[in-house]
Amino acid sequence: MKGSISRRDFLLRSSAAAGACCALFASWSACSAPAAPAGDFHGIFAILQTPFNNDDQVDWGDLGREVNFCVRAGDHGLVWPQLAGEFYLLSEEERTRGAEVILGAAAGQTNVVIGVQAPSSGLALKFARHAEAHGANALIALPPYLGSVGLESAASYYHTLAQGVKLPIFIQNTGAPWGPALPTEFVIQMARENPQFAYIKEEVAPVARRIGEYARSGVMKGIFSGSAGRNLLDELSHGAAGTMPASQFTDVSVQIYNLATQGKIPEAREIFEKLLPMINLEEIYGLPFMKEVLVRRGVFTTAKLRGIAGGGLDDLDRRELDEWWKELAPYLKA
Repeated sequence: MKGSISRRDFLLRSSAAAGACCALFASWSACSAPAAPAGDFHGIFAILQTPFNNDDQVDWGDLGREVNFCVRAGDHGLVWPQLAGEFYLLSEEERTRGAEVILGAAAGQTNVVIGVQAPSSGLALKFARHAEAHGANALIALPPYLGSVGLESAASYYHTLAQGVKLPIFIQNTGAPWGPALPTEFVIQMARENPQFAYIKEEVAPVARRIGEYARSGVMKGIFSGSAGRNLLDELSHGAAGTMPASQFTDVSVQIYNLATQGKIPEAREIFEKLLPMINLEEIYGLPFMKEVLVRRGVFTTAKLRGIAGGGLDDLDRRELDEWWKELAPYLKA
Protein backbone atom coordinates (compact mmCIF):
# COMPACT_ATOMS: atom_id res chain seq x y z
CA MET A 1 0.00 0.00 0.00
CA LYS A 2 1.09 3.53 -0.62
CA GLY A 3 1.03 6.69 1.48
CA SER A 4 1.86 7.67 5.03
CA ILE A 5 -0.22 7.88 8.18
CA SER A 6 -0.26 10.09 11.22
CA ARG A 7 -3.11 11.29 13.35
CA ARG A 8 -4.69 10.99 16.74
CA ASP A 9 -3.92 8.29 19.26
CA PHE A 10 -6.61 5.86 18.07
CA LEU A 11 -4.70 5.46 14.81
CA LEU A 12 -1.61 4.08 16.51
CA ARG A 13 -2.81 0.59 15.63
CA SER A 14 -2.46 1.38 11.91
CA SER A 15 1.04 2.76 12.40
CA ALA A 16 2.03 -0.26 14.47
CA ALA A 17 0.69 -2.62 11.82
CA ALA A 18 2.82 -0.79 9.28
CA GLY A 19 5.89 -1.06 11.46
CA ALA A 20 6.03 2.57 12.65
CA CYS A 21 5.82 4.03 16.10
CA CYS A 22 4.17 7.46 16.51
CA ALA A 23 3.66 9.47 19.69
CA LEU A 24 0.21 10.21 21.10
CA PHE A 25 -1.23 13.63 20.33
CA ALA A 26 -4.58 15.21 21.14
CA SER A 27 -4.68 17.04 17.81
CA TRP A 28 -2.93 17.02 14.42
CA SER A 29 0.62 15.69 14.33
CA ALA A 30 3.03 14.40 11.71
CA CYS A 31 4.98 11.19 11.44
CA SER A 32 5.77 8.90 8.56
CA ALA A 33 5.12 5.18 8.26
CA PRO A 34 5.93 2.50 5.71
CA ALA A 35 3.31 1.64 3.14
CA ALA A 36 0.31 -0.01 4.76
CA PRO A 37 -0.11 -3.75 4.18
CA ALA A 38 -3.27 -5.26 2.74
CA GLY A 39 -5.95 -5.18 5.39
CA ASP A 40 -4.67 -1.97 6.99
CA PHE A 41 -7.64 0.18 6.10
CA HIS A 42 -6.94 3.89 5.93
CA GLY A 43 -6.76 6.53 3.24
CA ILE A 44 -8.62 7.02 -0.03
CA PHE A 45 -10.71 4.02 -1.05
CA ALA A 46 -12.04 4.85 -4.51
CA ILE A 47 -15.59 3.84 -5.38
CA LEU A 48 -15.38 2.52 -8.94
CA GLN A 49 -18.05 3.48 -11.45
CA THR A 50 -19.33 0.83 -13.85
CA PRO A 51 -18.64 1.61 -17.53
CA PHE A 52 -21.23 0.73 -20.17
CA ASN A 53 -20.83 0.73 -23.93
CA ASN A 54 -23.38 2.16 -26.33
CA ASP A 55 -25.20 -1.19 -26.37
CA ASP A 56 -25.68 -0.99 -22.57
CA GLN A 57 -23.25 -3.83 -21.93
CA VAL A 58 -20.60 -3.57 -19.22
CA ASP A 59 -17.27 -2.56 -20.76
CA TRP A 60 -14.89 -4.91 -18.97
CA GLY A 61 -11.83 -3.33 -20.57
CA ASP A 62 -12.77 0.10 -19.25
CA LEU A 63 -13.40 -1.37 -15.80
CA GLY A 64 -9.87 -2.78 -15.77
CA ARG A 65 -8.49 0.59 -16.94
CA GLU A 66 -10.31 2.27 -14.08
CA VAL A 67 -8.53 -0.02 -11.62
CA ASN A 68 -5.17 0.78 -13.22
CA PHE A 69 -5.95 4.51 -13.12
CA CYS A 70 -6.71 4.39 -9.40
CA VAL A 71 -3.56 2.40 -8.66
CA ARG A 72 -1.48 4.97 -10.59
CA ALA A 73 -3.27 7.67 -8.62
CA GLY A 74 -1.91 6.21 -5.37
CA ASP A 75 -5.20 4.94 -3.97
CA HIS A 76 -5.23 3.00 -0.71
CA GLY A 77 -8.17 0.81 -1.72
CA LEU A 78 -10.90 0.14 -4.28
CA VAL A 79 -14.59 -0.46 -3.65
CA TRP A 80 -17.15 -1.93 -6.10
CA PRO A 81 -20.06 -2.08 -6.80
CA GLN A 82 -21.77 0.45 -4.55
CA LEU A 83 -24.29 3.20 -5.29
CA ALA A 84 -21.87 5.08 -7.54
CA GLY A 85 -21.17 1.73 -9.21
CA GLU A 86 -24.89 1.23 -10.04
CA PHE A 87 -25.01 -2.19 -8.38
CA TYR A 88 -28.80 -2.08 -8.63
CA LEU A 89 -28.56 -2.26 -12.45
CA LEU A 90 -26.18 -5.22 -12.56
CA SER A 91 -27.10 -8.86 -12.89
CA GLU A 92 -25.75 -11.46 -10.50
CA GLU A 93 -23.39 -12.70 -13.21
CA GLU A 94 -22.15 -9.18 -13.95
CA ARG A 95 -21.41 -8.56 -10.29
CA THR A 96 -19.38 -11.72 -9.87
CA ARG A 97 -17.52 -11.23 -13.16
CA GLY A 98 -16.84 -7.59 -12.29
CA ALA A 99 -15.36 -8.61 -8.94
CA GLU A 100 -13.04 -11.03 -10.74
CA VAL A 101 -11.98 -8.38 -13.28
CA ILE A 102 -11.20 -5.86 -10.53
CA LEU A 103 -9.32 -8.30 -8.33
CA GLY A 104 -7.35 -9.52 -11.34
CA ALA A 105 -6.43 -6.01 -12.45
CA ALA A 106 -5.52 -4.92 -8.91
CA ALA A 107 -3.28 -7.99 -8.56
CA GLY A 108 -2.56 -7.35 -4.90
CA GLN A 109 -1.37 -3.77 -5.48
CA THR A 110 -4.12 -2.26 -3.36
CA ASN A 111 -6.95 -3.26 -1.04
CA VAL A 112 -10.12 -4.39 -2.80
CA VAL A 113 -13.46 -4.17 -0.99
CA ILE A 114 -16.36 -5.89 -2.74
CA GLY A 115 -19.94 -4.74 -2.27
CA VAL A 116 -22.29 -7.61 -1.46
CA GLN A 117 -25.58 -5.88 -0.59
CA ALA A 118 -28.66 -7.66 -1.89
CA PRO A 119 -32.40 -7.85 -1.17
CA SER A 120 -31.86 -11.08 0.77
CA SER A 121 -29.13 -12.25 3.14
CA GLY A 122 -28.82 -15.47 1.13
CA LEU A 123 -27.84 -13.65 -2.06
CA ALA A 124 -25.57 -11.26 -0.14
CA LEU A 125 -23.80 -14.27 1.37
CA LYS A 126 -23.37 -15.80 -2.09
CA PHE A 127 -21.63 -12.61 -3.27
CA ALA A 128 -19.54 -12.55 -0.08
CA ARG A 129 -18.29 -16.11 -0.47
CA HIS A 130 -17.42 -15.45 -4.11
CA ALA A 131 -15.45 -12.32 -3.15
CA GLU A 132 -13.58 -14.13 -0.39
CA ALA A 133 -12.73 -17.05 -2.68
CA HIS A 134 -11.27 -14.67 -5.28
CA GLY A 135 -9.05 -12.74 -2.89
CA ALA A 136 -11.00 -9.69 -1.72
CA ASN A 137 -9.55 -7.91 1.32
CA ALA A 138 -12.94 -6.94 2.77
CA LEU A 139 -16.65 -6.69 2.06
CA ILE A 140 -19.05 -3.77 2.24
CA ALA A 141 -22.84 -3.90 2.45
CA LEU A 142 -25.75 -1.57 2.85
CA PRO A 143 -28.40 -2.80 5.30
CA PRO A 144 -31.42 -4.57 3.80
CA TYR A 145 -33.15 -1.92 1.70
CA LEU A 146 -36.45 -3.38 0.50
CA GLY A 147 -39.62 -3.25 2.56
CA SER A 148 -39.94 -2.22 6.18
CA VAL A 149 -36.57 -3.02 7.75
CA GLY A 150 -35.77 -2.46 11.43
CA LEU A 151 -32.58 -2.77 13.42
CA GLU A 152 -33.26 -6.38 14.33
CA SER A 153 -33.54 -7.34 10.66
CA ALA A 154 -30.39 -5.39 9.84
CA ALA A 155 -28.46 -7.14 12.62
CA SER A 156 -29.64 -10.57 11.44
CA TYR A 157 -28.61 -9.74 7.87
CA TYR A 158 -25.08 -8.72 8.87
CA HIS A 159 -24.66 -11.67 11.24
CA THR A 160 -25.54 -14.03 8.39
CA LEU A 161 -22.69 -12.54 6.37
CA ALA A 162 -20.24 -12.86 9.26
CA GLN A 163 -21.15 -16.48 9.86
CA GLY A 164 -20.40 -17.35 6.24
CA VAL A 165 -17.06 -15.56 5.66
CA LYS A 166 -14.02 -14.46 7.65
CA LEU A 167 -13.38 -11.12 5.93
CA PRO A 168 -13.82 -7.71 7.57
CA ILE A 169 -17.25 -6.25 6.79
CA PHE A 170 -17.80 -2.53 6.24
CA ILE A 171 -21.29 -1.43 7.24
CA GLN A 172 -22.43 1.28 4.83
CA ASN A 173 -24.74 3.61 6.73
CA THR A 174 -26.47 5.82 4.16
CA GLY A 175 -30.06 5.90 5.40
CA ALA A 176 -33.28 5.96 3.39
CA PRO A 177 -34.01 4.83 0.77
CA TRP A 178 -31.07 2.45 1.18
CA GLY A 179 -32.13 0.81 4.42
CA PRO A 180 -32.60 2.30 7.88
CA ALA A 181 -30.24 4.93 9.26
CA LEU A 182 -28.29 2.94 11.82
CA PRO A 183 -27.56 4.59 15.20
CA THR A 184 -23.87 4.84 16.10
CA GLU A 185 -24.47 2.79 19.25
CA PHE A 186 -25.94 -0.01 17.11
CA VAL A 187 -22.82 -0.17 14.92
CA ILE A 188 -20.49 0.04 17.92
CA GLN A 189 -22.33 -2.78 19.67
CA MET A 190 -22.09 -4.91 16.53
CA ALA A 191 -18.33 -4.34 16.53
CA ARG A 192 -18.07 -5.19 20.24
CA GLU A 193 -19.82 -8.49 19.59
CA ASN A 194 -17.81 -9.34 16.47
CA PRO A 195 -14.65 -7.53 15.26
CA GLN A 196 -15.62 -8.30 11.67
CA PHE A 197 -18.02 -5.34 12.01
CA ALA A 198 -15.42 -2.83 13.25
CA TYR A 199 -15.55 -1.05 9.87
CA ILE A 200 -17.98 1.67 8.84
CA LYS A 201 -18.72 3.91 5.88
CA GLU A 202 -20.74 6.65 7.56
CA GLU A 203 -22.96 8.96 5.49
CA VAL A 204 -25.72 9.88 7.93
CA ALA A 205 -25.51 13.49 9.18
CA PRO A 206 -23.82 14.86 11.15
CA VAL A 207 -21.07 12.64 9.78
CA ALA A 208 -18.07 14.20 11.55
CA ARG A 209 -19.75 14.02 14.96
CA ARG A 210 -20.73 10.40 14.39
CA ILE A 211 -17.17 9.60 13.33
CA GLY A 212 -16.00 11.07 16.63
CA GLU A 213 -18.30 8.67 18.49
CA TYR A 214 -16.86 5.71 16.61
CA ALA A 215 -13.31 6.86 17.31
CA ARG A 216 -13.95 7.30 21.04
CA SER A 217 -15.53 3.83 21.27
CA GLY A 218 -12.13 2.17 21.02
CA VAL A 219 -13.53 -0.79 19.07
CA MET A 220 -13.79 0.55 15.52
CA LYS A 221 -10.82 -0.27 13.25
CA GLY A 222 -11.79 1.37 9.95
CA ILE A 223 -13.85 4.57 10.17
CA PHE A 224 -14.63 6.02 6.74
CA SER A 225 -16.94 8.68 5.33
CA GLY A 226 -18.40 9.05 1.83
CA SER A 227 -20.34 11.85 0.13
CA ALA A 228 -17.50 12.58 -2.32
CA GLY A 229 -15.11 13.41 0.52
CA ARG A 230 -16.65 16.87 0.75
CA ASN A 231 -15.79 17.23 4.45
CA LEU A 232 -12.66 15.09 4.57
CA LEU A 233 -10.40 17.40 6.57
CA ASP A 234 -12.93 17.96 9.34
CA GLU A 235 -13.71 14.24 9.42
CA LEU A 236 -10.02 13.36 9.77
CA SER A 237 -9.75 15.69 12.74
CA HIS A 238 -12.68 13.86 14.37
CA GLY A 239 -10.96 10.50 13.94
CA ALA A 240 -11.77 9.23 10.45
CA ALA A 241 -9.35 6.76 8.90
CA GLY A 242 -10.22 7.98 5.41
CA THR A 243 -13.02 8.41 2.91
CA MET A 244 -14.61 6.55 0.00
CA PRO A 245 -15.18 9.02 -2.86
CA ALA A 246 -15.95 8.25 -6.49
CA SER A 247 -12.89 7.42 -8.56
CA GLN A 248 -12.53 10.29 -11.03
CA PHE A 249 -10.30 12.49 -8.84
CA THR A 250 -8.56 9.78 -6.82
CA ASP A 251 -5.13 11.33 -7.41
CA VAL A 252 -6.26 14.69 -6.00
CA SER A 253 -7.96 13.13 -2.98
CA VAL A 254 -4.82 11.11 -2.24
CA GLN A 255 -2.70 14.26 -2.26
CA ILE A 256 -5.08 15.97 0.17
CA TYR A 257 -5.14 12.96 2.49
CA ASN A 258 -1.38 12.46 2.47
CA LEU A 259 -0.67 16.12 3.20
CA ALA A 260 -3.24 16.21 6.01
CA THR A 261 -1.89 13.10 7.70
CA GLN A 262 1.64 14.51 7.46
CA GLY A 263 0.44 17.55 9.41
CA LYS A 264 0.59 19.84 6.35
CA ILE A 265 -2.91 21.20 6.83
CA PRO A 266 -2.55 24.53 4.94
CA GLU A 267 -1.20 22.69 1.90
CA ALA A 268 -4.02 20.14 2.13
CA ARG A 269 -6.60 22.93 2.33
CA GLU A 270 -5.11 24.67 -0.70
CA ILE A 271 -5.66 21.62 -2.89
CA PHE A 272 -9.03 20.85 -1.30
CA GLU A 273 -10.23 24.33 -2.32
CA LYS A 274 -9.43 23.45 -5.94
CA LEU A 275 -11.33 20.16 -5.70
CA LEU A 276 -14.42 21.52 -3.95
CA PRO A 277 -16.10 23.00 -7.08
CA MET A 278 -15.81 19.58 -8.69
CA ILE A 279 -17.40 17.99 -5.64
CA ASN A 280 -20.23 20.51 -5.95
CA LEU A 281 -20.75 19.58 -9.61
CA GLU A 282 -20.76 15.89 -8.66
CA GLU A 283 -23.38 16.56 -5.98
CA ILE A 284 -25.57 18.34 -8.57
CA TYR A 285 -25.17 16.06 -11.60
CA GLY A 286 -24.18 12.73 -10.07
CA LEU A 287 -23.23 9.83 -12.33
CA PRO A 288 -23.31 11.79 -15.63
CA PHE A 289 -20.65 14.12 -14.20
CA MET A 290 -18.51 11.30 -12.78
CA LYS A 291 -18.48 9.42 -16.08
CA GLU A 292 -17.90 12.57 -18.14
CA VAL A 293 -14.76 13.23 -16.10
CA LEU A 294 -13.54 9.64 -16.50
CA VAL A 295 -13.91 10.03 -20.28
CA ARG A 296 -11.92 13.28 -20.14
CA ARG A 297 -9.21 11.52 -18.18
CA GLY A 298 -8.89 8.76 -20.78
CA VAL A 299 -10.27 6.05 -18.50
CA PHE A 300 -13.76 5.43 -19.95
CA THR A 301 -14.64 5.21 -23.63
CA THR A 302 -18.16 6.59 -23.09
CA ALA A 303 -20.12 8.32 -20.34
CA LYS A 304 -23.09 6.02 -21.03
CA LEU A 305 -25.70 5.43 -18.34
CA ARG A 306 -27.39 2.05 -18.64
CA GLY A 307 -30.88 2.26 -20.08
CA ILE A 308 -30.72 6.01 -20.70
CA ALA A 309 -30.26 7.75 -24.04
CA GLY A 310 -28.57 11.09 -23.47
CA GLY A 311 -29.15 12.61 -20.05
CA GLY A 312 -25.56 13.73 -19.58
CA LEU A 313 -24.09 17.21 -19.24
CA ASP A 314 -25.15 19.91 -21.69
CA ASP A 315 -22.83 22.45 -23.33
CA LEU A 316 -23.25 25.01 -20.54
CA ASP A 317 -22.48 22.36 -17.91
CA ARG A 318 -19.34 21.42 -19.82
CA ARG A 319 -18.30 25.06 -20.04
CA GLU A 320 -18.56 25.32 -16.24
CA LEU A 321 -16.56 22.11 -15.92
CA ASP A 322 -13.92 23.55 -18.28
CA GLU A 323 -13.42 26.63 -16.10
CA TRP A 324 -12.93 24.70 -12.86
CA TRP A 325 -10.81 22.12 -14.68
CA LYS A 326 -8.17 24.81 -15.36
CA GLU A 327 -7.83 25.40 -11.62
CA LEU A 328 -7.52 21.72 -10.77
CA ALA A 329 -5.35 20.65 -13.73
CA PRO A 330 -1.96 21.09 -11.97
CA TYR A 331 -3.00 18.47 -9.42
CA LEU A 332 -4.11 15.80 -11.91
CA LYS A 333 -1.28 13.29 -11.64
CA ALA A 334 -2.60 9.93 -12.88
